[in-house]
Amino acid sequence: MQPIPYFGEKLKGKWIVEPKIDGWRLQIIKKLNGKIEYWGRRLEKKPNWTKNLNFLDKFLENVPNRTLLDCELYSTKGRRGIPSVLKKTGKAKPLIFVFDVVFFNGKFVGEKILKERKKILEKIKFKKPFFLLEFESLKNLKKAIEKSAKRGYEGVILKELNSKYQISYQAPIATHHWRKIKF
Repeated sequence: MQPIPYFGEKLKGKWIVEPKIDGWRLQIIKKLNGKIEYWGRRLEKKPNWTKNLNFLDKFLENVPNRTLLDCELYSTKGRRGIPSVLKKTGKAKPLIFVFDVVFFNGKFVGEKILKERKKILEKIKFKKPFFLLEFESLKNLKKAIEKSAKRGYEGVILKELNSKYQISYQAPIATHHWRKIKF
């Protein structure tokens, strides 16, 4: 799914807050045969980064085959270091923040609510440079924003815990269940 801007309206239901990482959207597909593909968000433009990121395969051995992860590609040099990671220059090291799962072990889990998908992700033992993106219950938006700003993030993403993962033919769908606040 894609977040839409948050304009201060009252949010109904249970929500979580995640830091907004200023990286590049990345989807990782581990196929039936164990081969791994790395794709950018805009699938219609075919940003296949597999050849550039296949050195990361060894860190994904705990991810079951036939799994699709939704992630944010980042680097030790911030957003500006991502091209260095893709070109393997060694100037920056990758940091990959996993925030959702769409397929798990051959099953589409997008129809499960976010709370259940987060539990699936928590069972996977990710190895550095892969990290499960931190999140917490949304109790005080102002404090969550302040905390994220102090830690140097780009903003926050608000997500409804009972939301399903909505996709279209070409990409995730923008939905009111995910809200973005950029600083």
